[in-house]
Amino acid sequence: MRGKRLLVNGAGRGNLGIMKAAKELGVYTIVTGLAGPCKELADKTYPDVHPGHPDEVLKVAELEHIDGAAITCNDMGLESVGRCNDVLHLQGISEAVAKCAANKLYMKEKLVANNVRTARFLNIHNEVELMAAANQLKFPVIVKATDLQGSRGICIVREEHKLKFAYDEVMSLTHKDFCIVEEFIEGTEFGAQAFVYKGDVLFVLPHGDETVMCKTAVPVGHYMPYTMIDSLAADVDLQARKAISALGLDNCAVNIDFISRNDQAYIIELTGRGGANGLTDITGEYFGINYYKMMVVTALGGDPREIFSKKLSTPRAAISKMLTSDKSGIAKSVLVPTLPDTDITMFINTGDEVRVFTNSNDDIGQIVVSGADIDECNSKIETAKKAIKVEL
Repeated sequence: MRGKRLLVNGAGRGNLGIMKAAKELGVYTIVTGLAGPCKELADKTYPDVHPGHPDEVLKVAELEHIDGAAITCNDMGLESVGRCNDVLHLQGISEAVAKCAANKLYMKEKLVANNVRTARFLNIHNEVELMAAANQLKFPVIVKATDLQGSRGICIVREEHKLKFAYDEVMSLTHKDFCIVEEFIEGTEFGAQAFVYKGDVLFVLPHGDETVMCKTAVPVGHYMPYTMIDSLAADVDLQARKAISALGLDNCAVNIDFISRNDQAYIIELTGRGGANGLTDITGEYFGINYYKMMVVTALGGDPREIFSKKLSTPRAAISKMLTSDKSGIAKSVLVPTLPDTDITMFINTGDEVRVFTNSNDDIGQIVVSGADIDECNSKIETAKKAIKVEL
């Protein structure tokens, strides 16, 4: 891979793992986007190019004669990566598939058409359709923007008098003139990471999710392994593979959200990139490999199975934990300890704004640990949390 040229679409923290992996592989990196930690590691930057504008990103890709384009932990620039892959005949997700993965309406339509188990839903454009959908699906329902991520634009509505308020809020956030109303499935939320290469799903790895309830359940932590009864585990694997095929995901990492009810797995949504909030990191920790390098190698036309074949014979437990604040202010000081077998990444520095946690954009840091079992990992997480000091 040395000497290859990789376009990393977005300078934000989500792509930092890809940047570090690319540099370790000797890859020349070109980064788009105005601000973020990736800029410091890049060989060349295009701060005026918006990652979510495919035409702009493609111009950079053509000018720089790239060998691959990559993104993870964020859907906003996924279509631009797909455009580059299509036009320049690169290995990776296509633009059409990226559009489907980034839009919850198109995604749900594909899942239903291919008999993938998912919650019932209706597409709505106005308040009349809103009321009709809620009456048909029965309360509680979920009013959901189709083009946002990070738990934004999602409202659980349990009572009719709160329905219009939720609809108005969702429509104020979305860039579309429609949204969806979905049946609310009471169950256990969890997720899975997967990777597909040339039509072959290399793995489906379930993980547990720790969430807090804001307007919807917002993830603040993830852990592996996630244990479940054999029949549910088999169903998770089946629904994941059917969903990957339904969307046409190929040559990419896959992030999947599930909910289980009566020991049956329902797909909430999936997309063609690695999971955020530490999920991509703990996938690598679990297998004992550099998972980001699998993504880089694939984007540059290589075979990720060479890296995956070196995985541990006995996986390790791993946990990611997002750091949040219970009050707003300006960071007066940020103290980060150095601890064994613990990776701490702070998203704020002294002088930065800190917001009370309401969604994933309010995270102030992340802890990633691995160990022999979940108990050992939890102990390391607690030690790290006590040692981190943020004064507002």
